[in-house]
Amino acid sequence: MKNISLALNAVLIVAVAALYYLHFSEKTPINEEITSEVEIVDVKKTPTISKDLTSKIGYLNVDSLQKNYKLYAELINKLKAREKKYDTELTTKSAAFEKKVMEFQKKAPTMTQFEGQTRQQELAEEEQKLYKLKEDFTIKFQAEEAKLNDEFQKTVKDYIKKHNEKSKYNIIIGASQLGNVVLDYNESINITNDIVSGLNEQYDKEKGEKDKKENK
Repeated sequence: MKNISLALNAVLIVAVAALYYLHFSEKTPINEEITSEVEIVDVKKTPTISKDLTSKIGYLNVDSLQKNYKLYAELINKLKAREKKYDTELTTKSAAFEKKVMEFQKKAPTMTQFEGQTRQQELAEEEQKLYKLKEDFTIKFQAEEAKLNDEFQKTVKDYIKKHNEKSKYNIIIGASQLGNVVLDYNESINITNDIVSGLNEQYDKEKGEKDKKENK
């Protein structure tokens, strides 16, 4: 399987909204370079802007969000539980297969040629089934991981969009150890706690409603 602790680290690069909107007194070309996950605005030349231009910027600490957002922890635990289930089943079946191989090796000297060849063929087929099972588990795990990643990404992106309808930030910048590094910022524009608090409030509300339905 794969390292669960890093399974969701990359998705917030996509989840962070780059809501960039500026009004210039004189229109100046801006070259935009689109990566596979985030929009990076590369200003080749300093544009001429009016003196009264103001831009409201929100800074989001991605690593802090991952550390404190309840849904992130829940999804990680789901992946860990699924991985443990698959690994336990594979380990059990592999141990049983190895035991059969050892028994065959002990009995082989007393078997006829036909019996030995038949048993070897049976063990070879069983080994192939184990390889197939491992492959199937890997495919299932990756599909489940992708599904949870999509759920996490959509939840964060939707909430940031909703949050920004009220906050009306001109730009929300996300910074993570994996990329999107902000070289300098004023702590007063850090909206991480607001986002985490709002997401957890939304999580508790939805979980409470879900629990009520299940207990009916």
